[in-house]
Amino acid sequence: MKIVDLSQTLENGMSVFPGAPEPSFEMLGNVPEGDVYQLTKFEMTTHTGTHMDCNTHVQPEGYCTDTEQLDIFIGKGVVIDCSGYDNGEEIGIEIFNGMNMEDKEFVLLYCDWAKLWGQDKFWGDYPYVSMEVIEYLAENDRIKGIGLEYASLDRLKEEELPLHKRLMQEKKTVIECLKNLDQLIGKDFTFMAMPLKFKSGDGSPVRAIALVE
Repeated sequence: MKIVDLSQTLENGMSVFPGAPEPSFEMLGNVPEGDVYQLTKFEMTTHTGTHMDCNTHVQPEGYCTDTEQLDIFIGKGVVIDCSGYDNGEEIGIEIFNGMNMEDKEFVLLYCDWAKLWGQDKFWGDYPYVSMEVIEYLAENDRIKGIGLEYASLDRLKEEELPLHKRLMQEKKTVIECLKNLDQLIGKDFTFMAMPLKFKSGDGSPVRAIALVE
């Protein structure tokens, strides 16, 4: 079995959503410098770096990061190659043409966007999915969530987050800021994105991985 790391690194100076507070990592103990133990203090929002959104991110009721239903964060995944779509172009329902989705639980979209991580362009005009795609995922009882390389399921200018809200009317998860999805095109794999167990958390940074048989 091969494990593919799909997560960006959390560190000082990293990329953050425009207007969000920057994370801070402060070393309180340093073994190489003679301290008995090493300890790091960190501060960040629950939507920093590669992270997942619970539906309570945009809904008044739903599941949170401390749910006991951990199966909603793991399942059989599929990567769809959307790298042919231009910046700002809508990704339509045609991406599912000819695909067997019977056993798929997480749909991950590869747009070749992760290469821009750390650049201002990362927060630019990325390709985005249509409401028709969201309706398809929302109405498919087997689908647990969608994963993206870019910053948000909605376009940055969509302040009301209509795609988030529609998908999360159902018990679905959104995972954002993934990387290395190109390594999974055409592969059978299990996707996993476990949140930290924050009390009533609306989301969490995750170490997203793919287990490839």
